[in-house]
This record gives sequence, structure tokens and C-alpha cells, in this order.
Amino acid sequence: MTAWPTPTTTTTTTTTTTGYHEELTDMSKTADKTAEKEIREHFEEWFRDAAAKDLDAVMTKIADDAVSYEHDAPLVYTGARAIRESCRQGFEVMAGELRWDIPDLRVMVRDDLAVSWGLNRMRAQEPGGEPVELWSRGTRVFQRIDGAWKMIHQHVSYPVDSETGRAATGLRPDR
Repeated sequence: MTAWPTPTTTTTTTTTTTGYHEELTDMSKTADKTAEKEIREHFEEWFRDAAAKDLDAVMTKIADDAVSYEHDAPLVYTGARAIRESCRQGFEVMAGELRWDIPDLRVMVRDDLAVSWGLNRMRAQEPGGEPVELWSRGTRVFQRIDGAWKMIHQHVSYPVDSETGRAATGLRPDR
């Protein structure tokens, strides 16, 4: 087992760092809580927009130069145009109902950058078909650009079954 360093506390006039996480001043905490709320609202809008398959609305939260590591090839999608095409194809493939959410969404904000992570739950059902539920991992980075939060990076992935080398798409979180 790895031995972790003993946490230490360092205090400055603006921040207190304890162990591995930074404790911000009250003023910064308030600003960060407001920004966290904005990011969470973005996600709620994304969930609704994706369910409606409203590609234009989905793209309003993505920066022009965003980079995304998606579930499918290619290895990287660079720029909003490439990400839009990936989303369009996903909406096209699923002719029926499509919903996604992140039940365990975590958000951390520092100034004009925010990071979110959690397990993505994708639910779909083709007309007349059986419902399908897939879970994957997701991390997203946002930057406040001209006063608005935009996603600048995304990484979504499935774990790999080490015996078969295939994506393990049938996993569910332990809850």
C-alpha cells in the first residue's frame, strides 16, 4: 500500500491550504458557490436540450476551441464543429427517446475555471424497443469566457475489461 504524505496546513492572507484541498476565504467561497450553481444549471439545461435533441441549444455551452475525448473514434475531437458533428451523429443513431444525467455530479470552481466530474447515465429507448441504460465516466472543464461559462474540455470513457480488451459498457455504480 502506498504511504501518503502527512497533510500540512499553510496559511496566507487569502487562502488556507489543508492537506490536498484548498479552503478559500469567505468572499471567494461565495463567488465560487454562485459559479457552481451556474455550472449545475448548465448541466440541467444540457440534460433537457439533449432529451429534446436540440443540437443548437446543446452547443451554446461549448467553446469554439473545445477539445473532447469521446466514447467513439477518433481519439480526439477538436473544435466546436467536430464536437457538434459527434453530437449530431449520436442524436441520429438514437431515433427514440434519449436522456442523460450525472446523479453524482461534483463541481469545483476556482476563479474563471471550473471542473466537473461524475458518472454519466445514458438512457435510451427505440420505438417499440427495450430500454437501454449505459454508465460511463465523465470529466469536464469550463472557463468563464466573456462572462459566460463554456466547456473547454471533456473526457468521457468506459472502463476496459482487461481480459477482453473491450469497453465494459454493462457496469453499474454500486449504490
